[in-house]
Amino acid sequence: MSTQIKSMIQSSIGRKWIVAITGILMIGFIFVHMTGNLQMFAGTPDKINLYAHLLHSYPLVLWGFRLGLLGVTALHIWGTLSLARENRRAKPVDYAVAGRKSRLKVTWTSVTMVISGTVILGFVVFHLLHFTAQVVDKSYASMETAVGGVAMHDVYRMVIKGFSNPWISGFYLIAMALLFSHLKHGAASVFQTFGLRDRQLVQVIQAGAWILALALFVGFSSIPVGVMLGWIRP
Repeated sequence: MSTQIKSMIQSSIGRKWIVAITGILMIGFIFVHMTGNLQMFAGTPDKINLYAHLLHSYPLVLWGFRLGLLGVTALHIWGTLSLARENRRAKPVDYAVAGRKSRLKVTWTSVTMVISGTVILGFVVFHLLHFTAQVVDKSYASMETAVGGVAMHDVYRMVIKGFSNPWISGFYLIAMALLFSHLKHGAASVFQTFGLRDRQLVQVIQAGAWILALALFVGFSSIPVGVMLGWIRP
């Protein structure tokens, strides 16, 4: 391991950069993933089925991307937990009342970020087992269709059946609400980590982070809500 990398890992500032950069990469993936999922509203099952079929037509690329994302996620979790432990170990010092309030706010934010991140991670594992590995409902594996004479998995029908279960849809919506909270704080913190956050930009950055988080929440949540309300039908 090079001296620079070792120094970055040992430094709290270096770990904050790791968390920020991996966070940006994951936000990018989440946005692309949401865009693909929203093809459920295309008006025809062919759109999302062709999209999924195209992805699975290049297994080396797909698995390379998945493994890369797994590595990014692992680094993000490691950095976040490492910083949280470091904050807890910090010895208390004498604070003015305002300072104590600020410290409590920072500590509470750190705790909620860890908790929301843990629940989101649990959801991601379940989501992968549910729709990707298809072990939660074995009937998904037999769902097939044909588009232009090409046989492929019927992702459209699988998603509808999956989100027709109110417990699964409810868990999904809770996870998306936690993701909204996590991203709302995390996206704004990225700018602070990079030293780009000053008094004049605070409100703009916070508004931008809020809008980004809300857009992802609405985009992802619209699918289970659409299924439950009958907007998306077989």
